[in-house]
Amino acid sequence: MIRLRLIALVLGALLHFLALIFLTHYPTISLALLAHFAGALVWGYGSVVFLPNGQQHLWWLMAAPAVLFPLLGPLACLALARTLRLPPIDRGDRRYVVWNDEAETGLSDSLPAGAAGESIVEILQSPRTQLRRNAILALRDLEPQLAIPLLRKGLQDSDEQVRIYAQNILSTMLERYESSLKELAQRLAAEPGAALHAVRLAEQYHELVYLDVAGDDETATHYLNQAQTLLARAAELQPTNQEIAFLGLKCAIRARNLAAADQWFAHLDHIGHDVRQTLPWLMELVFMKGDWVRLRELFAVFQRGRIVNPRVDELAHFWHQSSESPS
Repeated sequence: MIRLRLIALVLGALLHFLALIFLTHYPTISLALLAHFAGALVWGYGSVVFLPNGQQHLWWLMAAPAVLFPLLGPLACLALARTLRLPPIDRGDRRYVVWNDEAETGLSDSLPAGAAGESIVEILQSPRTQLRRNAILALRDLEPQLAIPLLRKGLQDSDEQVRIYAQNILSTMLERYESSLKELAQRLAAEPGAALHAVRLAEQYHELVYLDVAGDDETATHYLNQAQTLLARAAELQPTNQEIAFLGLKCAIRARNLAAADQWFAHLDHIGHDVRQTLPWLMELVFMKGDWVRLRELFAVFQRGRIVNPRVDELAHFWHQSSESPS
């Protein structure tokens, strides 16, 4: 069988050569086309000798380049055979190069696909400059809530390029926030009775303060006051909406507006709420008031309720140890 396919290769090449003679020396296009077509089929049948045994039924695929590309068809056919012989790509072990400024040196630092915030935190502490650059650039694909705190760390990096990358990406994200604020404000102006627009705009204000990118303290206070005004309006439109009340509570506590926080808690008590969700915020409010007796009671409620909150767990453990230590 192999000998027959080798003979077919030779015969196919001869037929292609014959087609060239017909085309150049004898003005007989029909004979030239017939010789070319026959040579392509014979060549395709023979060229499967270059393929693995499981692919030798693809002789028609090997003949296609020879038909479509006169003269260069046999070379295209051999190139296709080489491509078919390549081993399959193992996508399970693929690694992606996020950025590589040192390609000319042959060095390549890459991040694993789907690198999460925690792994990037570790990479940002690496002594290898290129890895830190890659990690900063990978933050472009993360949500701003995860990316912005890490970008702020990048602004303090010893490498100038890392700082430039971090500043550029951070500026782009902040521009998106500004565009979103303007768009939501325009929607609210067009539909002042839509509570949803007011809530989403308040969320944006709160998020800018929470991520510590609002600017100075005066700007942060202004954003939080704006958010509380919007949420008070939204609560009038939808008085039983727990999402509005809970967001208002968070804004009031972050603004250290204790009176407003008490009002939001009273509103939540009136419409009903999930104690597991609001208890940590109530504990923070009681702490801000300096009511240590009430705070100890709330820690006991938290522990009895077996509420899952690692941050409060640590505080409860510390508070328990402090209360048991001798004065």
